[in-house]
Amino acid sequence: MAEDLQIRQDITRNLLDRIVSPLPDVREGAVEALALSTEDEDWRPDELIRQGGIAIIAPLLHEKNAHIVVSALDIIIATASAGEEEALIEGGVIDVLDQIQDHKDPLIQKKVREALWLLVPEVEVVVTSKPQDDY
Repeated sequence: MAEDLQIRQDITRNLLDRIVSPLPDVREGAVEALALSTEDEDWRPDELIRQGGIAIIAPLLHEKNAHIVVSALDIIIATASAGEEEALIEGGVIDVLDQIQDHKDPLIQKKVREALWLLVPEVEVVVTSKPQDDY
């Protein structure tokens, strides 16, 4: 079990290191691999968060390569769906998502809406009564 944890830590570190590569093909492959790993039923975002992955993933939303953006969105959606919304919010992900809401790619627009739906709490309508003035 401890060996499995070390392997997951190493794989996550390796992928995060490759995501910041100056080579676009390396970045694309790494972020796609990380996004694919989120589909594993045992995947948990803990290691991604612990290793500073949110700060590495969020800037990918501004990439020109749509494959990279979609994969980054998949990671964000999986992280939020796993109950780690707070880590994403603290990482400034909502601001970046807001900036790309009107992306020209309809798939990216759809995934941005899904991510925002998971991260932005519904504002409940609160009705407050005005205290009556005593005369």
